[in-house]
This record gives sequence, C-alpha cells and structure tokens, in this order.
Amino acid sequence: MHPWLRAVRHDLVKRAVWAARDLRDSGEQDVEALRRGLFQLTDAEGVPVSATDLFARMRSGAPAGAACEPFAGAIRRAVSSLELPWPAPLVAVLGLEDAFDALARSVSKE
Repeated sequence: MHPWLRAVRHDLVKRAVWAARDLRDSGEQDVEALRRGLFQLTDAEGVPVSATDLFARMRSGAPAGAACEPFAGAIRRAVSSLELPWPAPLVAVLGLEDAFDALARSVSKE
C-alpha cells in the first residue's frame, strides 16, 4: 500500500470508523462517539484537527491520480449526517471504509 494511503487509513479512517464499528456491533446509538471520531483527530504534529481539515491537509501529498474528491465528499457526508436521525450517522461514517477502498483503488491504478 502506498505510504500516503497508509497514513490516511491510520490517521483518519481508522479513528473515525472504530467507533462506528463498535456501535454497529453493540447496537448502541451514540452520535457523540461518532462526532469524536470525526472531530477529535490529530495531525502529524499532534495538533487537534477535524477529519475534514486533516484530509484537506493530507491531499497535498496525494499521489498522482488519487481520486481524492469522492473521499472528501464521503467525509462531508459523514459530518453532515451527525444531525440526522439514527442510523443515518452510523451508515455515513461506516461509508468511509468503502470510500477509502475506492481511493486506494484509484492510487493502485498508477
């Protein structure tokens, strides 16, 4: 896997999706846990940052051909979903996994 993709997966996707997986598996409905996974991340220097801002920063290092906009759209949808009734927030945050897979495929084509 390309080092940039590893960083996106580790620093953003895992942090956001772990809470969603736990909620899915337990049947709990905790929008605040999802919110923390999207808004309480840290950048490479350890500075607090949201998923939206973190990916905006990370995009500058994306490999040529990386389809970043669909992934950025998935992040925006996940953030927007936090105001919707359950299970929309859970579905949107879990959708980051599929969006990341598509991003990874776009990089592996190069």
